[in-house]
Amino acid sequence: MQRNPALIASVCALLVSILFAAGLSLAAPSSAHFPSVQITLASGDPPAPMDVQVESGAAVVWRNNDTQAHRLRSVDGSWRSPVIAPGSDRHQVFVEPGRYPFVCDFDPGMSGVLTVQPDAYRVFLPLVIRSAPGAQSGERWSNPATWGGRVPQSGDAATIPAGKVVLLDVSPPPLQSLTIEGELVFDRRDLDLTVGWIMLHGQGRLRIGTPAEPFAHRATITLNAPNPNEDVMGMGTRGILLMGGSFEAYGVTPNRVWTKLNDHAAAGATTLTLSDTVNWQPGAQIVIAPTDFYGVAETERHTAQAVNGARVTLATPLQTSRWGRLQYVSSTGMTTTPTTEVTPLVLDERAEVGLLSRQIVIQGADDARWRNDRFGAQIMVMGSGVLRLDGVELRRVGQGGRPGRYPIHFHLLSYAADGSLIGDATQQLVTNSSIWNSTNRCITIHATNGTTIRNNICYDIAGHAIFVEDAVERRNLIENNLVLKVRQPPQPILPSDREGFLRGPSGFWLTNPDNIVRGNVAADAAGNGFWLAFPERPLGLSKLVPIRPINTQLGVFSHNVAHSNNKPGINLDFAPFDDTGNTRESKYVPTSDERQDRYSANRVRFTFSDITTYKNRDNGLWNRTSWPDYVRFVSADNAGMFFAGAGDNGRISDSLIIGVSLNNSTPPPTSNQPNVAVASYHSTFDIAHNVIVNFPLNDRIDRASGAFAANDYYTSPVDRGMVRNPNNRLINSHPGRRVISPNINTPVGNAALAGALWDPHGYWGPAGNYWVYDIPFLTAGRTCMPVAGEHLSRSCAGPYYGVSGFRIDGSDRYKPVMPLTITRLDHNMQPIGAWIVEDGSSGNLNTFNIMSHMRHFAAVPDGRYRIEFRDNLVSHPLPTQEVMLVLSNMHSTSDRLILSVPFSGSATIQAYLTTRELYWDIQAPNTPVRHLTPVGSFAALLATENSVWQDHANQQVWVNVSGGLALPGGAPTDPLSDEMLYRATYLRVFKP
Repeated sequence: MQRNPALIASVCALLVSILFAAGLSLAAPSSAHFPSVQITLASGDPPAPMDVQVESGAAVVWRNNDTQAHRLRSVDGSWRSPVIAPGSDRHQVFVEPGRYPFVCDFDPGMSGVLTVQPDAYRVFLPLVIRSAPGAQSGERWSNPATWGGRVPQSGDAATIPAGKVVLLDVSPPPLQSLTIEGELVFDRRDLDLTVGWIMLHGQGRLRIGTPAEPFAHRATITLNAPNPNEDVMGMGTRGILLMGGSFEAYGVTPNRVWTKLNDHAAAGATTLTLSDTVNWQPGAQIVIAPTDFYGVAETERHTAQAVNGARVTLATPLQTSRWGRLQYVSSTGMTTTPTTEVTPLVLDERAEVGLLSRQIVIQGADDARWRNDRFGAQIMVMGSGVLRLDGVELRRVGQGGRPGRYPIHFHLLSYAADGSLIGDATQQLVTNSSIWNSTNRCITIHATNGTTIRNNICYDIAGHAIFVEDAVERRNLIENNLVLKVRQPPQPILPSDREGFLRGPSGFWLTNPDNIVRGNVAADAAGNGFWLAFPERPLGLSKLVPIRPINTQLGVFSHNVAHSNNKPGINLDFAPFDDTGNTRESKYVPTSDERQDRYSANRVRFTFSDITTYKNRDNGLWNRTSWPDYVRFVSADNAGMFFAGAGDNGRISDSLIIGVSLNNSTPPPTSNQPNVAVASYHSTFDIAHNVIVNFPLNDRIDRASGAFAANDYYTSPVDRGMVRNPNNRLINSHPGRRVISPNINTPVGNAALAGALWDPHGYWGPAGNYWVYDIPFLTAGRTCMPVAGEHLSRSCAGPYYGVSGFRIDGSDRYKPVMPLTITRLDHNMQPIGAWIVEDGSSGNLNTFNIMSHMRHFAAVPDGRYRIEFRDNLVSHPLPTQEVMLVLSNMHSTSDRLILSVPFSGSATIQAYLTTRELYWDIQAPNTPVRHLTPVGSFAALLATENSVWQDHANQQVWVNVSGGLALPGGAPTDPLSDEMLYRATYLRVFKP
């Protein structure tokens, strides 16, 4: 047998790092052709911006001469440096030409611009040495000599041994199986290969086309193994199974895998106008995404009857209409006339249109096993196998209800059984392909790092579509993929594949943050668009990998779109915690060392940027996290609260939030929560420089509505955090409603909401006023004015003081549950009004198990308040040893309050004020303390500032207290810090 040496290519023994999509390599040092550029990092006052210019392929040496660590990242999310410790340097190679503004994660004042200049030394090394374009040679399948005298017949189990190269020049009869240890190359002609399964071992290769000369004919591989219980080397059956070797298929790809409409398409329309000229062929299968709410419209699959440039004629009419125009913001609202009058951001709700058909098709047989048992084809890669697909169509794929049997499955390629890292699988690639009609996911990345999943379409998928499995998968590129129509499977593999509260089969199931997820679309999913479920520890077969996904730093999450989903567009919460796949609340906190959270000692910020969410039946974004930056979001037409969840030290900025756009022919689904632009996150998020359009008040007075939700201001009695929410422009929007009860006294939770909210930017009334409930307890004697459109609140001149943090006789000061009845008294000691927070000690009264600890009240200057630890049903025993409470917003000595607390016993008490949080330890050095002067009557108390009077007859202790007590260590440098805004002062009344 004569072998062609050109086809028996040896693999280059070169170690080459190639970034296929990010374009910016963090790989090996630059070659000698490119001199490195050294940049010194040092903080300054004011900081000096850096201007860095390099040639493509050159290295930047970041030299840190500072006393703190730095980590630089581009504003667009395309690159990030390693953490650069003080006194050290890091080399970073940049390849893709462009201009990249960057900032420092640890020092907000450090910024600059990196410019990468094009060069003449761009080199691409392919996976293996190729034959010359057009060359197709080897021993022909049709030649009996190739097979020792007998060509494989129907039902045969064929084997291509090592060292043999076979050219498939005919469509053989259906085979039982095909084992490839040598090489099988498809000839340049229309071919069909029907086989039960294909197994590749060792150096075996299956090749259709090349990158230089993609396959332009029709090649169809149909997998038809009849026994679903057959298990070929632990990889199942009815699949292309790579235990080793490689499967490479390069088909002619369309000029646009997917695009968008450029004009509306009405129900019944048969012509689509696209935003791009396409070279799609008549007879091709296309999919058209919905642009309405989930359940109102769904993705439609059609046959293209004719294609002319950017116009596609359908063989059958559209079932439901599609939106097809860009929307802009003017000073009066939404318009389709281009303008940047208000913001450069644009609302793009145009329907995506994608091409499913390809020249190379891998499919399951359309037989009884498929129709009755949902038993389709699969491709599984493990061991040393390599899969590279470009321009391939997979259909009738996935094996329903069978774990591990997915259309494309990268299985355990990067980690050994002991959890050690083998290496990144950077040769694995799926691009420009379509995977549709799948009974079990779309693409699964399992314990595999470094794959490239780019510019593909997943359509009509059962269960999570693009699935990152064990939470150890890192450095994968998942970019520009279109995922449409994801549904709950009849036999869900995981609980999260079932629809539930903020859960369900999602477009993207992402369990490790260290991946590049950019430019993707997730639409028409029964669950979330993107579900970022980062667990505390790895799962399944990867338990021994020593990482903490919940603390792993984010790679890139930017330019993604989530629309028309049944649950939130983006869900950053509810991570799996066991091998069964059950999920629970999970707070993502990335850290500099990627170890357990130690708050400011190791926390780092992360950024989601340039995200679009619209027409989701739940929140646009639901999150539970710390230190996020949400930048340049466009969120529109969602149901409920557009930004919601729980978090701290976050930022929502430079975004466009639209309650109802011009795409409004269908009323939104009924929701228990009226539209609200942004949750307040009880002032732990800075909400600034946003444009908020079309958020009027809703008629319901028991739910938040408008621009800002006010139903989660429960952590402080007086909230001053809105000072960090400047420059939000409201167009056709109300700033927000105060929900009906100032106290949440219900069968599901007894707690208090903030009585007064500082309004320094004048959203509800004159700038600097306080937004308060319209009750005499808060408004009597104050200068107040109505809030437009609102009858439950008033805008009143301040200040207001907070009283909270009650502790009685050593009770848990972080979890007060005692009932409160606060009576405000006038100067004749007659009641003005009462504030009641009912008992929270019974477990069934604890909303989320935390709300019952939120018990406090707001007070006015020189106000007189009687505090009692009782409600209408429960009376707490009178204190005998200690009462402690926290006063806030009392910044100067002119800020004054008169309070009484119950206290039993005849022993003489003492009282003092301190700003030390460990209030009982006032002997510590540099502890600010103010002892209250004992007096003998109420009249003396009124006449004596910072005094205490013990009313033995009524078992009460009265105090006259003022603010202005110094803070430990002096005033904070940040005027917007909580320490500076609230100036917490601790009052202790105790028996010595």
